[in-house]
Amino acid sequence: MPLYSAAPAFGSQEWGRTRDCVVEVLGELAQVKVPAVLRQMTVLDEERPFRPAGVSWTYALTGLVNRRVERFGDGLRRVVDDFDAKIAKLLVLLSAIKEPDDRLVHGDVTAGNILVDEELRPVTLLDFGMLTMPGDPAFDAAAAGSLNELWSPRVREVEAAFDEAMVSRLGYDAEQLALYRCIHSLLIGNAHDEDPYERDSGVLLVGPLFNSPAVVALLG
Repeated sequence: MPLYSAAPAFGSQEWGRTRDCVVEVLGELAQVKVPAVLRQMTVLDEERPFRPAGVSWTYALTGLVNRRVERFGDGLRRVVDDFDAKIAKLLVLLSAIKEPDDRLVHGDVTAGNILVDEELRPVTLLDFGMLTMPGDPAFDAAAAGSLNELWSPRVREVEAAFDEAMVSRLGYDAEQLALYRCIHSLLIGNAHDEDPYERDSGVLLVGPLFNSPAVVALLG
């Protein structure tokens, strides 16, 4: 069954089981080395491979951010205060990241894509493709903290709770998680424009994240 159908609600005494399940999946993903075919894959609606052989993670990700801003910046500026200044700082911080050991990045580790058994133990992970790429496993960790309850009014609390576990159990840097979360939000904000399934646009979710006190402090 999908994790969301059996997961204890955030704030309940049992919610830690949800967190532990997601962290276990992320820990396993972080061990998966990059198969050669992944160098040929595209992301989102792009036509060229995201990261061919010989291209660094930060260079490829910077290019993707710039292309999304060029295409969708006008809409994002309407919901993000000081948008251009924040993007400029985001790119400076991204350029300073140490090149990671390449791992398989899923890009969409949600409670709907993790299947679990009756004990809430992860069995498999579904729906590779939208942002599946060779890169930094911390990117998946940052995204999963948001994606677990993306539309919840308590999403910032959920992210903080996940980040605590990502730092203490998987050894990730809290500031880097925050940076990657901003990048992931920016990338998927327009992922479903003109979507045949008429799914909600994520643009309105970008503003609350980028305008939150923690992100203002990071990108101010």
